[in-house]
Amino acid sequence: MDDIKTKKEFEEARREEMRETLFNAFDGNSILFEIYMKRGWLDRLFTDRILDMDKDALYISSQVAEIIETEPHVIKNKRRVLLQYINPEEYGEGNALTYKHNYISVFKMKMIHGLTGEGSEYTLPQLKELIYGQNTLSTKKNNSQNQDNEILIKLMRKMEQFEQFQGMVESGEFFEEIENRLKVATDRLMESNQDINAINTKITEIYEKIISSNTSINDKESLQMELKILAEKHPAHAFTINMFANAAQDRISHFKQAERELQILTIKENVVNLFEKFEAANDDSERNAIRAKLQKIANDNQDLSYDIRFWLSTAGREKRKKGFWSMFSR
Repeated sequence: MDDIKTKKEFEEARREEMRETLFNAFDGNSILFEIYMKRGWLDRLFTDRILDMDKDALYISSQVAEIIETEPHVIKNKRRVLLQYINPEEYGEGNALTYKHNYISVFKMKMIHGLTGEGSEYTLPQLKELIYGQNTLSTKKNNSQNQDNEILIKLMRKMEQFEQFQGMVESGEFFEEIENRLKVATDRLMESNQDINAINTKITEIYEKIISSNTSINDKESLQMELKILAEKHPAHAFTINMFANAAQDRISHFKQAERELQILTIKENVVNLFEKFEAANDDSERNAIRAKLQKIANDNQDLSYDIRFWLSTAGREKRKKGFWSMFSR
C-alpha cells in the first residue's frame, strides 16, 4: 500500500520526468537553451503546460498555441521562418499540407516564442542567424568562422559557471571580463573582412559612449539601437555585435538603477527637510505652503507613496501636528 502513489504524486513525477528529458535533450546542444540558462529564465520554459506534454503525442498548431500560451497564427508565422529547425512532421501536400509537432518540436517553438515578439530582445532573423549562422558564410571562411563561434559559445558557458555571477555584475567585474573576452573574439572573428577596421572602430565608439557616465540614459538607449542597426547591416558579424548590445543593455539597466536610487534619495531629503520646516513654521499660511509642496511631491511620485509616509512618520519629533497627515490618507 505504501508504494501506491496519489494522483498528485503521479503527475509531479511525470512532470519531473519530462523536465529531465527536455533538459538532457537541449543542454549543450542548443544556443537558444543556453540563452535561457544564461538569463536564469528556465522557469519560463518549464511551465506546467510544457511539462504536461505526452512524449508519444503529436500536436496540431492550435494545440501548440495553447501549450505555449499564444495564438495559432503566431505559431504559423514563426514556424514558416524556422521550419527546418522546428522540424514538425508533414501530412498531405499542397493546400492540404498540415503540420504536427512532437514534444521536442513544441519545446523549440516555446523557446523561439519567448525570445521574439513585442518587448523581446531578438527578431526572428536574428534567431535564424544564431541557429544557422555557421552555415551562411562562404566555404573559404567556414573553418575560421566556426572556430570563432565555438570560442564565443565556450565563453557563454564559462560565464554561466561563475559561482558569484550576481556579485560580479554589481561590482563591475563581469562587465570588464566580458568586454575583454569579446574584444579578443571580435578581433579574430572579423580579421578576414575588408571593413574590419571601420566596423570595429564603430562598435568600440558606440560601446564606450554607452558605458560613459557622461552619457544620459536616453542617449545610451539610442546608442544601443545603433548597435542593433549595425548588426542588421552586417549579418556576418551579428552574433558578436549582439553580444556587445546585450552587455550594453546590462550596463544601461545598472545606470538606470543607480539613477533611480539617487532620485529616491533626493526626494527623501526634500520630504524630511519640508517636514522640519513645517514643524518650525510660524503661522498657518507658511504651514499650508509647505503642505502644498509635500502634496505635490506625493502626487508626482505616487509609486513612492508608502516610502513618503514612512519618511514622514520617522522624520520629526514624537509629537505630531494635528491634521498634518490627513492629506496623505486619501
